[in-house]
Amino acid sequence: MTAPKNSHLFLVKGTGFRWATVPIIICLAVTSLLLWIFFRVVDLKPKVSENFFFSEQDPQLRADNQILKLFPEPPQLIVAVAGDIRSLPYLQRVTALSDELANVAGVSSIESLSRGPKDIDDALKSRLWRRLLIAENQKASYIFVILKRNVSEATVHRIEAVQQRFERPGFKVVISGVPYVSELIARNLARDLRVFSLAAVCIFGVVLLLIFRSLWILLGTFIACADSSACTLLANQMLHIPIGPLTANLSTMVFVMTLSPMVFLTFNWKRIRGERQAEGRGPVWEAVKQTVTPSFWSSTCMFLGFISLLLVPSTPMRHLGIAGAIGATMAFLAAYAIYPWFLQLATPPSELRWTKAFESRMRSFFSERHGLIVAAMAVFTVIGALGLMRLNTDPDLPSYFKKGSDIRTGLDFVDRTGGSSPLKIMIEDRQRVPLNTKEAYKRLWGLQEALEKDPAVGQVSSLPVVLSEAKRPWFSIFLSTEKEIKILDQPKYGEISSQLVTADRERTLYLLRMHETQRRGTRGEVIERLKGIVQRNGFRVVLVGGTYSLLDQMARLVTSSIISGVLILIGIFVVMGFAFSRSLRVAGAMLVSLFIIPVVVRGYIAYMGMPLDFITASAANLDLGMGVDAMIYLTMFARRENRTLDWSAWSKACSHLWQPIGTSLLVICCGFGIFLLSNFPPTQRFGIFVIFGSATAAAAALFTFPWLASSGRRMEKVDQARAA
Repeated sequence: MTAPKNSHLFLVKGTGFRWATVPIIICLAVTSLLLWIFFRVVDLKPKVSENFFFSEQDPQLRADNQILKLFPEPPQLIVAVAGDIRSLPYLQRVTALSDELANVAGVSSIESLSRGPKDIDDALKSRLWRRLLIAENQKASYIFVILKRNVSEATVHRIEAVQQRFERPGFKVVISGVPYVSELIARNLARDLRVFSLAAVCIFGVVLLLIFRSLWILLGTFIACADSSACTLLANQMLHIPIGPLTANLSTMVFVMTLSPMVFLTFNWKRIRGERQAEGRGPVWEAVKQTVTPSFWSSTCMFLGFISLLLVPSTPMRHLGIAGAIGATMAFLAAYAIYPWFLQLATPPSELRWTKAFESRMRSFFSERHGLIVAAMAVFTVIGALGLMRLNTDPDLPSYFKKGSDIRTGLDFVDRTGGSSPLKIMIEDRQRVPLNTKEAYKRLWGLQEALEKDPAVGQVSSLPVVLSEAKRPWFSIFLSTEKEIKILDQPKYGEISSQLVTADRERTLYLLRMHETQRRGTRGEVIERLKGIVQRNGFRVVLVGGTYSLLDQMARLVTSSIISGVLILIGIFVVMGFAFSRSLRVAGAMLVSLFIIPVVVRGYIAYMGMPLDFITASAANLDLGMGVDAMIYLTMFARRENRTLDWSAWSKACSHLWQPIGTSLLVICCGFGIFLLSNFPPTQRFGIFVIFGSATAAAAALFTFPWLASSGRRMEKVDQARAA
């Protein structure tokens, strides 16, 4: 039997294919092992502490730590029960609910209408119980659930189960408190991390398959992105960096950082393959040679941008910096160590007639200068800059949950009736006189009433309020204030005195529950106003702490990061841009173009009434990264075409690179668009910020950047023509 004609070609091709699949098999085996280790080792549950944006070691918690050392206070939840507080059925159900909550593992003690005052009339007559247990409108009462230290999330789940069992018409049970809010934020982040990140990856895949129509490209993309994300999270686990509110979307960010160089690499491969009419390994490695240098510079910019976050005095932000820097490194390595092996087995799909015509028109469009579009973007940027004055970096706590949801409704109810955000103010007399005298008691009461009159203040607990209960019996007239303080410091009274006054009786603590939704002005302005009230009543503020104060410091840090952090990022990117372009004109164009991105994004989200919270603030790294990524590729392509970097070089760069830039934008918009379906507002806002920022970055890179980078050269040519 004779061999068919040209059979050696089939044998060679088959042998080549078999050899080409060896790296693929190795990549798949390594990925399988990596994912097996990943799912066994990495804890994907986000950790959100009661300190939100800070850790115990951060300087912002110094005041809180000092207050806690002087006035030890266990964590607590507030359970508000709406109904007819004077009716017998209501009081019976409050008693049963209190007993159920007291039996929950992790609960230390309970304070409620059934565990304190004799009855409802006694509670209404008491200065202490009326303030502590009854809402301002007297249509609800509070149950304070005192928790043990380091309580687990299981305790919160059990308390929620008790709430659901007792909930019924005429007896509405609502949970609030910082431990509950932080647990809900962690729970929502975990669900969105699991559901929407997976959905985003699937959408990325569908869009890539529709664009490139190659299963090899799709498989290589997923393997490279999965490896980079898994390696990043494994490295974080080894460095004891937990998944927190800022790093919850880290895997998606690494996915995008890995995807970007692969998109540029794929389009370069298609162009080289078409120009040389070649197949196999040659076009792939030629494309790698052309793409790896700009990819390296882009990854270096992202690496340094994340490293700059180490300068921020916040441990979670520094964790994001370390994790992001690791992610940028892993993204570059995965894109060039894994993806090319899959790409060399791919075959470009046959182009459709309408796509050829469309690509031809788009190449012609992007090869021209568009001064009107640049002018429109300038006007758009100026309008956005005016909106920055309205940007809300100090959102209230309920805004982290969807309007109309049961959780949001409950938090709003508690906040409206008595306040939801704790604020601690430690004070002393201006003359440092002891506070255990009857005269001091009267003056402390004056301060109590003055603080209660402030519209931002809800419930206030303090030493005079507690002492007022000790002074109710007739025989209290024979007791000194110091004796009453010592009596209340006994275990049977919960040692309440030690939580409100120091042993030397020179300093005392006021515990305020602040209104979040009715706040006018920033938290910082409210705190300064309260300090003024303290001073006018003859006292001096020693320390201010609590969640309300921490949220104020967090807002200040977010605001400063918008200014200093973005400026540092842009500065790093511009310096790197000058390093690889060796042109001040290009560096200046990059500076202006990158500046447009944060101004437009933050300005217009302010117009839309969206706050910039501490979870979505990290989107700035992705937006600026997209912008500098596109500008680096454009610059390197233009330098390769013409080292003088005149308009002809930029024209050719834009006409060739609009496709990978547009493809990256399309994939990101489709992937992050799924985040808009979340019921967790910070996840929705993160998706909107990334989509809007990526679109702005693409427009700035394709229109403003080349126009500015070539303007000086164009003016030189005009002057030369006039001189001639």
